[in-house]
Amino acid sequence: MHPIPASGNRPPATALAGLAAAALVSAVIPAAAGLAFLISLAVRRPLVAVAAQRWPWLTGRPAAQPPQRTFTGLTAAWGIGLLAAAAVQGAGALTGGLGFTNPASFAARALIALVIEAILAALTITWLRRTPAPGPQARSANP
Repeated sequence: MHPIPASGNRPPATALAGLAAAALVSAVIPAAAGLAFLISLAVRRPLVAVAAQRWPWLTGRPAAQPPQRTFTGLTAAWGIGLLAAAAVQGAGALTGGLGFTNPASFAARALIALVIEAILAALTITWLRRTPAPGPQARSANP
């Protein structure tokens, strides 16, 4: 049997609720970004395409951009991936106690985000390298 700790050793319920709320709020940032990606699909202006138009060097092909379906797929992948990262971080905050004050919790949250974003970055690089650039016929057919 484990003795029940004295009430003076336990943090107040408001402090625990505040830490849980702070951990959940930090999961809101990737969720908001993920929703922005998915909303951009709904309005037919994929964020990856907007970024590629603004900064053509991002695709590695300044002369010829990949097809629109590539941008749509990448935007969907980033939106879903960021929502998944937010869900994992939020679940960890609620069930695993991943808060802000514990360095191990901070490291775990950062590792979760880094792993998911590294997977998304590798997917993006692979997808852009496998997608052929439009040939001269495709470029001349586009107005």
